[in-house]
Amino acid sequence: MCASLALSIALAPAAFADDTTAQGTQHTFYSSKTPYAAQGTAADYQQVPTGFTQIYTESLARHGARALSSFKYDSLTQQLWAQAQSENALTPLGATLGPETAALTAANNTLGYGNLSGLGATQHQQIGARAVERMPDFFAQIIASDDIIELESSGEPRATESGENFAVGLLAANPALADKLPTTMPASPETLHFHDQEFNQDYMDYEESDLVADSVAAIWDQPQSKEVSRHVLERLYTTDFVDRLAAGDYHFEDPKGKTTIDNEVDAAMMLYNLYIIAPDLVEEGDWNFDQYLEPEDAEWFAYLLDTEDFYSKGPAFVGNDITYKMATPLLQEFFDGIDARLAGSNVAATFRFAHAETIVPFAALIQLPGSEQPVTAATPYTYATNAWRGESVTPMAANVQWDVYSNSAGQTIMRMLYNEKEIAFNSSCQPLEAGSHYYDVTEVKRCLLGIAVPETSTPAVSTDPVANTAASTQLAETGAQLGTMPALIALLLLAGIALRVVHRKRNAHADAA
Repeated sequence: MCASLALSIALAPAAFADDTTAQGTQHTFYSSKTPYAAQGTAADYQQVPTGFTQIYTESLARHGARALSSFKYDSLTQQLWAQAQSENALTPLGATLGPETAALTAANNTLGYGNLSGLGATQHQQIGARAVERMPDFFAQIIASDDIIELESSGEPRATESGENFAVGLLAANPALADKLPTTMPASPETLHFHDQEFNQDYMDYEESDLVADSVAAIWDQPQSKEVSRHVLERLYTTDFVDRLAAGDYHFEDPKGKTTIDNEVDAAMMLYNLYIIAPDLVEEGDWNFDQYLEPEDAEWFAYLLDTEDFYSKGPAFVGNDITYKMATPLLQEFFDGIDARLAGSNVAATFRFAHAETIVPFAALIQLPGSEQPVTAATPYTYATNAWRGESVTPMAANVQWDVYSNSAGQTIMRMLYNEKEIAFNSSCQPLEAGSHYYDVTEVKRCLLGIAVPETSTPAVSTDPVANTAASTQLAETGAQLGTMPALIALLLLAGIALRVVHRKRNAHADAA
């Protein structure tokens, strides 16, 4: 085991290259497939109030970058391209799309559809290493005591593998943590993969409801969808071919017969889904899908995908908490972890690994930045009037961390990091003082549990500030079981971490999980 750990640590520096996304100054509009980049550093954080010592930390993270969920978008794009080739209907740029798509398919087959990519592993290794680097005294305290670290997964392989890689990062930053890590990573689908559990049937019914379908369709069916799709496709195919496609002369199905291309919007959206997954597979190939979509076109398709996620998982409609109330048990688990630690538990850190379907409702439940504003049926979601964006709410490896501190007087305070940026809790929570990112734990319980279950919450203070309510405006046209740890960690690294696994329904949807 010692030899394995030593090897993992020796390999670590190569794995921990700078993870800043290589997007340059051009906005690339990758929606929820945006590669992770830490949004803050310890140098940006406020100083811990005098007299307080960290006693606990916990987090929720989305799995890292992954492969395509299934042979779907690439299959359909390849079928359409082959048809155009057979009709001599390819432009010079279009001629390059077939080989590029075939290479992407080969990479996904090698990696395994749905599996964590090399970049996804690297992302969580880096996040784990940075956690130790910014909290060295806290982790030293864990090492010097009988404290332990807990890791939890949704049970899905890519989430579990993310947790494994996070542990690799912890060990790379401080090898003495080896004895503090668990030998298994329990699966907790009830709190980390709640969206498809039987006890949330009401949510599943909502997700399939006409309300969601009609709200999304009203946005997708705008004329701009056709205009943008045609602009994308006419750079690849002849105008006559695109005309026939738009007229419904062609029909293509994925291998499962669930996703189809029947028109120009379908075709362009299939291509967009390849465009946004390519940056997550940079360790598996050298891709050039950016050449096929100009930024203005990519922005429109990002808006369409964000629309679907906003209504089915996010803030959705005013007065309706169906999309995020199912995250309440997870929120309660966060507070239970704090309470257990205060009661003498030796669990000093809990790290959870899940999915976009977990992060997005959790963000809406506690009103993280960008997730505060629901809409009405009459005033739909638009980029012009709402801050919700998949790229910032739930990029690959998105994470929410709570750090807890106590002093000799028995007061317990906490702060929050969102994608490693120190942020305030929502406006209904009162900080220790104006402008502070530190809050008394009882105050956070009041304001967050009060939001989640107002009928049973007991305010810790007598005043309850009114949260700011953002006004909705009119629709604009623009508009995650670990094997043995830590003994196998180095072997997992050497093997590239044995890669494993949901497939979404709608015809043109980019899987968020």
